Amino acid sequence: MARPLFTVITVCYNSEKTIERTLQSVLDQTEQDYEYLIIDGASTDGTLDIVRRYEPEFGGKLHIFSEKDNGIYDAMNKGIAKASGELIGLVNSDDYYELDALENMKKAYLENVACKGNDTSQDVDLKRHIILYGMQRRLRGGEEIEIEFINHRILGESMICHPTCFVSRDVYGDFGAYDTGYQSAADLDFLLRIKRTTDTVFIPVYHIISNFELGGMSASGRGAREAARVRCKYGVYSRTRMNYVILQSRIIDFVHWLKRK
Repeated sequence: MARPLFTVITVCYNSEKTIERTLQSVLDQTEQDYEYLIIDGASTDGTLDIVRRYEPEFGGKLHIFSEKDNGIYDAMNKGIAKASGELIGLVNSDDYYELDALENMKKAYLENVACKGNDTSQDVDLKRHIILYGMQRRLRGGEEIEIEFINHRILGESMICHPTCFVSRDVYGDFGAYDTGYQSAADLDFLLRIKRTTDTVFIPVYHIISNFELGGMSASGRGAREAARVRCKYGVYSRTRMNYVILQSRIIDFVHWLKRK
């Protein structure tokens, strides 16, 4: 069986309120050369019932795995280990793709990576280490508030939109995946490590790829503190600046706690 161009992975746990929109966004893609992996953390709500209801509609492309894990990055690593596609994307269970996301990523892949042309029926010479990334619509309460795009040239100063990234399987295979020691900043650590220490080519794609609902761990004070430590690790922040950001985030958390009292 031919290897699919894309593997799409959704990591989920007790996501019954949002996962149907995610599933539908993958099912309705205009580019259908993909496999879809659901990596569930042994949900106790109706998440798996929803996923299994959709399974026949994917015509064999959807594969479901459910077991306890050690956090979101452990679950992502499990999915990556099972992936067979050339390009691997991660869409969270409360986010969703634009319907032409895979189509636009395929066009960019062929235009930028196939060194001898765009005809994939030929024996073309492909760069092995690539990360394609695009634009992200950010939502609050289901309403659009901004379109975000951060160029990889300033990665570290700002974070490129990880949910828009499609990473070649050889990047993960040759350089490793996500550090499970982090609870919310392993994606920043991964991208900085890959950019700073490997020959990986980052390719911007100027289309909206994913839709991201604000909130959760990445928006918390803990997320800000982890990100500050990662930036210090790679020399983006001085230790003084890191400590300032950590102190500031703790003060903000304390103020929010007081407001809830």
